[in-house]
Amino acid sequence: MDKFYVSDYKEFNKALQQLNELIGKQSKHIKQLIHIGESLSAKNSLVNIFILILDEAIDYANADGATIYVVSNDKKYLDFKLTYNKSLGLKMGNVDSPVTWPSIPLFNKDNSPNMNYMVSYVYHTKESKIFEDVYKQKLFDNTGTQEFDTRNKYRSESMAAIPLINHEDEVMGVIQLINALDWEGKVIPFGKDHILMLNSLASQAAISLSNTRLIESLEELLLQFIKSIASAIDRKSKYTAGHVKRVATLTEEMGKKINEVKKGFFKDIYFSNEQLKELSMSGWMHDVGKIVTPEHIMDKSTKLEKIIDRIEIIKIRCDLLKQVIKKDINKMRADGILTEEKKQELINISKQIDYDISLIGKMNYGVEKFSDENKKEIERIYSFSYVSDGKEYKILSDDEVMNLKISRGTLTEDEFAIMKDHAQVTWEMLSPLQFPKKYENVPLFAASHHERLSGSGYPNNLPESKIPLQARIIAVADVFEALLSERPYKKGKKVSEALKIIAYMAKDHELDKNVVDLLLDSGLYLSFARNIVKPDLLDEVDIKGIKKIYSS
Repeated sequence: MDKFYVSDYKEFNKALQQLNELIGKQSKHIKQLIHIGESLSAKNSLVNIFILILDEAIDYANADGATIYVVSNDKKYLDFKLTYNKSLGLKMGNVDSPVTWPSIPLFNKDNSPNMNYMVSYVYHTKESKIFEDVYKQKLFDNTGTQEFDTRNKYRSESMAAIPLINHEDEVMGVIQLINALDWEGKVIPFGKDHILMLNSLASQAAISLSNTRLIESLEELLLQFIKSIASAIDRKSKYTAGHVKRVATLTEEMGKKINEVKKGFFKDIYFSNEQLKELSMSGWMHDVGKIVTPEHIMDKSTKLEKIIDRIEIIKIRCDLLKQVIKKDINKMRADGILTEEKKQELINISKQIDYDISLIGKMNYGVEKFSDENKKEIERIYSFSYVSDGKEYKILSDDEVMNLKISRGTLTEDEFAIMKDHAQVTWEMLSPLQFPKKYENVPLFAASHHERLSGSGYPNNLPESKIPLQARIIAVADVFEALLSERPYKKGKKVSEALKIIAYMAKDHELDKNVVDLLLDSGLYLSFARNIVKPDLLDEVDIKGIKKIYSS
């Protein structure tokens, strides 16, 4: 029987220890791979997943540095996404330290494949590449690598590059590793086992990137579709053209300004990028319900307008009535019964008709407050009638009187109810849609922009506690834009006038005082107004005075 010596046991224990270390290392890699796999289905950002993959690649290959490149959206460049180097203490690619290096072109000026860089070579060939010493290879130009080394007093030697290929055989990017190290820290070549492991990591990175790009493209398609619908609604009415876009723009800017606030009511409120997108979508969709609002109501520029402006019918009616009066004068003269008194009476009636038609023409235009005196005048004209040959002639019909007596604007109560219904239609159109979970509140935010903190809003008369901040932001943006813009029944307000009205709405607990404060304090009221109003409407604004209206 062979004898075992102490030296043999030492060698055996050393081998066993190395085996245990190897098993432990492999176990760690397997756990890390599982963790990366779990991260693909979890709510992790692409950067976080790439960090996991790059950490594992460096750890497995015991590399000194590594970089992940991602193909640009136009597929013309490889963009640096993450880059690490342990010896240099270099770590770029996260939010705090973005990569600032120029992208690597994938094509030459003549559109031929650019094979001058290792990563661009790997992109075009779709093959993994390893080099024992990158300075000694002749396959691609290593000038950039040498310049980096000289600048940082570093020596790039062994190198590996693996393409990130997705399920459609499309290269999404490249993982590059530099300087594999042995247990003593000396640079060694990357081995085939490294490539096998790195190919697995590259596949997972490609899956992550493909999924992210797919989600981003779908979200971009959703946003483009939303803006397309909003644009169609804007074009539906010549009087509110651009309204949706302007409200959405101001809404977005107010959301961003809230994130910048360091003190006051909004100091502890911060919208994430996803929440800002949700707010933006809500702004773009706030009037989507107007898609079913009849155009003759949206574009009703005068009180008497239906298919046509009925003032023209009234004018014809009055001309006909004056001709009837003239005919009666001639008939009575022919019959010898026309007295001077009767003649003057009929002439005065004809003159009164001219006056009344002129008055009706003025009252046909909408105003912000129709006086009681004007309503009495309308009643007087309505009560007038003239009878000739047993036929009664009137200047105004019942419906025309009802329209002319509209107190504000150009819409009757029934027409205004139809107009108001757009908020409910917005909810009915958006709520059944399966928005991504992170944008699930778009229907609520968009449909609630006419709700008022006093509970007097529509469509649901929501109490203050039920009206989300996002809807309050859209409400202020919507009112401010409407006040500055021309409408069928009014000209655009001066900036100071618009802000005073908003201030009184805040005082009456219709608009949120804190959001109005934001509009004023941020200066957004001025930058927004400059883009949409004529210079003569950009007057001086007493901010303290405006605030005093709703703060007292």
